[in-house]
Amino acid sequence: MNRAAAGAERLAVLLTGLALLVLGAAAVAWERDWIPDAVDRLDASALLDRTGERWWPWAVGLLGLLLVVVGLLWLGAHARRRSLARLKLPGTGRGGALEVDSGALVEAASAALDEAPGVTARSGRVWRDQREVVAELRAALDPGADLDEVADAADRAAAVLGAYLGPQTAARCRVLLVRGRPWARRTRVR
Repeated sequence: MNRAAAGAERLAVLLTGLALLVLGAAAVAWERDWIPDAVDRLDASALLDRTGERWWPWAVGLLGLLLVVVGLLWLGAHARRRSLARLKLPGTGRGGALEVDSGALVEAASAALDEAPGVTARSGRVWRDQREVVAELRAALDPGADLDEVADAADRAAAVLGAYLGPQTAARCRVLLVRGRPWARRTRVR
């Protein structure tokens, strides 16, 4: 999603939120009878007359279906964070292409995390976020791991990512703390 689309989306969310706040305040005012003669001021007869027409249920159903489709498309646009399998390296010219396999890049950066004792699991991915490439590493730690050593290893891993991707590329190293091994099988006691 580009910046213009993100800005338009934020504006739409702001306007929707303000409209819901106004409707909620009006409902409270109506309930508390803070608006004298509110029932006499509102004329909904034009809308209520249409509800008896044959096409009304179909129109309302179609509008509901359209809103569901728009909502699903909106969710799909936000859930989509596609990982990059290969990416071009800095210095690539028009005559050729210097590429790196993102899995190999994650493995090279994760090797620095292997040096820290207490790292029990690691993974990572590379994806494009707007106009920049983001590399992310994840590590799960044992409870007794030395956090200073893990932080140093995470800095070394980020340095490896920066060396391969160049200084303009965003690199993020995320360390997840867990109580035990995430892959350990849990047994039930009966």
